[in-house]
Amino acid sequence: MKSFARILLLAACLFGVVPARAQVFSADAVKAAFLFRFASYVQWPADAPAGTFVIGVAESDAVADQLDRLLPGMNVRGQPAEVRRILKPSDVDGVHILYVGSGSLAKTRAFRTKAATLPILLVTDDDKGFEAGGVINFLEAKRNVRFEISLIAADRARLTIDSALLAVAAHVERRPQARLDCARCERVAAVAP
Repeated sequence: MKSFARILLLAACLFGVVPARAQVFSADAVKAAFLFRFASYVQWPADAPAGTFVIGVAESDAVADQLDRLLPGMNVRGQPAEVRRILKPSDVDGVHILYVGSGSLAKTRAFRTKAATLPILLVTDDDKGFEAGGVINFLEAKRNVRFEISLIAADRARLTIDSALLAVAAHVERRPQARLDCARCERVAAVAP
């Protein structure tokens, strides 16, 4: 029950309900809570792993430790949730969310390459997170943890991001839009009765 109360308080802080309380938690605790909450706002394709909902963590023992405290007894989409420390590319199999710790993009290339072939929500923590294939990237400024979302990367991973999560993101990288040929539009309008 204590974990449940903690996740509710963290979720409230994360989505701006209780901004003053957010300063009580470490950045790693906030990131762990975000990782857990992201699962509620993402739709995975039918071929995603079934059974236990797995949040993988590469190169961040502190975030993995926070998830170890948070996840026991918790469910995601009706399935038990667990954390897995990612040490080699084969550890990515069966993962739903993969968090790559701050400053470790170079060390995790093999993990990210494997994840790119699977329906995995890749969460990065780096200025070049989107360039590295991240769907969600954490941003830290003045003791606040925010995130940005790449819909382009979400499409590649075959994930659908709920509009409620997009609404609270600091930035959303949108899909390219088709351009309308204005010169052609004018010609069509001029010919039309």
